[in-house]
Amino acid sequence: ALREEVAALRAQVEAARPAQPPPGAFELGYTGFWPWMLPPDGISFAGYLQSQYETHQDSINQLSQEGTLLNKDRFSIRRARVGVIGDWEYVAMALQLDANTTNGPQVDLRKAEASLQYRPDRKKPPIVMATMGLFDTPFGYELPESPHMRWFMERTTASQALWPAEPDLGLRLAGAVGFFRWTIAGLNGNPLGTTYAEQDPLSKKDVLFRFGFDTLVREDLHLAGDVSAVRGTGFHPGSPSSPAALQFTDENGSGIVQSTDYSVIEAKSATTSLPFDRWAVGADVRAHILTPIGVTTLSAEFVLAANMDRGLYVADPTVTGVDERELGYYVAVTQEVLRYGVVGFRYDYYNPNLDVDDNRSGGLVPYSEAIKTASPLVGLVLPGRARLLFQYDIIRNALGRTAAGVPTSIADNVATIRLQVQQ
Repeated sequence: ALREEVAALRAQVEAARPAQPPPGAFELGYTGFWPWMLPPDGISFAGYLQSQYETHQDSINQLSQEGTLLNKDRFSIRRARVGVIGDWEYVAMALQLDANTTNGPQVDLRKAEASLQYRPDRKKPPIVMATMGLFDTPFGYELPESPHMRWFMERTTASQALWPAEPDLGLRLAGAVGFFRWTIAGLNGNPLGTTYAEQDPLSKKDVLFRFGFDTLVREDLHLAGDVSAVRGTGFHPGSPSSPAALQFTDENGSGIVQSTDYSVIEAKSATTSLPFDRWAVGADVRAHILTPIGVTTLSAEFVLAANMDRGLYVADPTVTGVDERELGYYVAVTQEVLRYGVVGFRYDYYNPNLDVDDNRSGGLVPYSEAIKTASPLVGLVLPGRARLLFQYDIIRNALGRTAAGVPTSIADNVATIRLQVQQ
């Protein structure tokens, strides 16, 4: 009777235990952002540190006119983040702080999420979760992916141009039913790194939708993908009025006051602030395949936008008089080599203005401002604890000019070595 009772209890424990992935397949089916991740019940803590050395071809041992450093060959703390996650039957929370030396020593808030959720099966993501606070913008996959889960050093050029940083304030509704994933969000629309970071000069909010799937087809194959769309309103700041003024400039350097040295600066009337429309649509797909030597990851993402660039070639149609359409995409592959190695390659493309022209020989010709980056990567891994990665970014741009005035690529390649330790 005792043996039968023990066997029955063992069967109950096994039935309640979450299904374990096959050996070496920890990454399969795992996405490192809420609401899809499954944290343990109660309070849990996590943290990671990314220290690195980087060298840039365009680094100069000088200062800019504004006094900023032009040397980019340096050691730095890219991210040092600590966080706490709380997960209970109907409520959840997430809090994360970040410290770095990217622009000098600084500490800021990266996540502050308060959530209500309906999650009847504790082994699955919530059917519905309502979150208010500061969270990563849920557009596509690359943007909300946790930086400590990403193999490549940083997000692609297009992603960083359209969203200089991930966090934004707003309300997010999300959930999972079977393989179906959905997210609807209302955001301030000014993420960290923009002019009005984590604030909003406009009462109208950005509206975002993301729908997709996430499924473990077999024990050795995981597939996922999303389509995303966001529509919002940009802000062109007005200017105050200024009176007329008399300006003195010693044009010929004679040191003598002459009538020709004076000029009149006309008075300017105040200008009003103006809103403008902006939008973006995107799609992403990824696959994890368990092979004899480790997990192979294939991923691709595409985005088409208008007036969304806020980090590289800032779009403002009230100045240019026309909408600026942006196009970006990337394809990437990474291969784990047994348990302790990884190799990868990513190609990304970003065109900040699909309709730009260039003035050559007195005429206008179509011109591409596209930035193309090829990024091979190699690294050593201590599973679950540390990564030592090396990445070389081969960048082709149109920032230079030949002797004939034709746009050409300037030296802009970047090499980075990073050591990441996590808990």
